[in-house]
This record gives sequence, C-alpha cells and structure tokens, in this order.
Amino acid sequence: MLPIGLVIRLVQIIKGKKYDGPNRAAAWVCNNIVPWYTRLAGCDYEIIGSENIPNEPALFVGNHQGVLDVVLILFALGGPKVIMAKKEAKNVPIAHLWMTLLRCIFIDRKNMRNALKCIEEAEDQLSHGQSVLIFPEGTRSRGPEMNPFKHGAFKAAIKTGAKIVPFVIDGTYKIFEEHKRLIKSKVKFSILKPVVALEGETSAQLSQRVQNLIAEELVRLRNE
Repeated sequence: MLPIGLVIRLVQIIKGKKYDGPNRAAAWVCNNIVPWYTRLAGCDYEIIGSENIPNEPALFVGNHQGVLDVVLILFALGGPKVIMAKKEAKNVPIAHLWMTLLRCIFIDRKNMRNALKCIEEAEDQLSHGQSVLIFPEGTRSRGPEMNPFKHGAFKAAIKTGAKIVPFVIDGTYKIFEEHKRLIKSKVKFSILKPVVALEGETSAQLSQRVQNLIAEELVRLRNE
C-alpha cells in the first residue's frame, strides 16, 4: 500500500508548477488517491448528505472511531480541512507529513495555555476563510460507542459565527481496531445540516447539542 505522505511528496515534485502549494497537493490526493486507498484497505463506504456541505468556511465536528477516519473524512467533505489533532500525531512520520501539509493544529490537552492558543488559531483559520475539522472526543473510541465531547474548540465557532457541520462516521473501527488487522467492512458516513450557536449559548451547551445530533444519527444509521 503506497503511503499517502509519499504520494503527496511525489505530487509536489512532479506537478510543482501546477499545484502551487501544499494545500493543493493535499486536495489532489483527497480527490484522486483516497478512494483507491480506502478501498484497498477494505473500506466500502457510503456517503450521505453531501448537499449539506456549505460553500463557506465552517467548523466540521464529528465522532472518531478508527485510523482510517481522517482520509475518508477529507474525501467525503470535499477536500482539505485544517485538522485539530492531539500533539501525539507529530510522532507518526507519514501522518505528521500529511497533517503538516494540511496546516493542522496540534493541541496538548494537558497544557491549558497551549489549548487556548490552539483555539485562537482555529478562530484565525475560520476568520481567514479556511474550514477547520475537529474530533471533540479527543481520541479514537476504537469501537461503536462515542465518548463525551470536550467543548473547548466550539468557542471558535461562537466567536467567529461560523456554521458547525456535524458529521457521523460508523464502521471504521471494524476495519482495524476491532481485530488489530485489516478486515473488510462497510462504512457509513453522514453529513448533517449545519447548525449555528444560539444567542447566549455556551461552548459546553453547544457541544452537548451537537453531540446529541451525532448520537441520534448514529442510532438512525444502525437501524437502517
């Protein structure tokens, strides 16, 4: 299986003049390599609700089940997004290259000053027309259940007025996490209608409201 990081580097070298920057190289990979990559890894996916993706910068918020989530999500959501990820991702060479090209925000949740700085950076990205993607659980659930959401990053949407687009992914944990080896699996990916922060709504209240929407959609997908 060809590492995505290597593919990006090859695209930058071979098409350097046409693809003028890391974001466009990452976009090329999302549109051309990710479908092949995920199917080769055993991911047969169904995408629902693509019409709900806004034509403006937004905060994309969803659950996180497995290692394939990011590549599938970036393809399903129509290209590169700035990802807010835990700082440990820097220790994975290929993933670090990929996420650096996407201008990802690496957060240390144990360091309050760093966490606040990362939220401010997310606000800055949204204010300058760049969508941001977060996994409020903080890490993979590695199973069908969803962990409680952390609410700090929702402050970026409240302060900028950006729309929040909830997304729901179900089945990626079966591909690797469930058996610690690649298993073919059907994955459902649902993009919900955008929501906005209500007047006076706190980040904790907004986080809970979005989590409830995602939890309800998870139940619906599994009952189909």
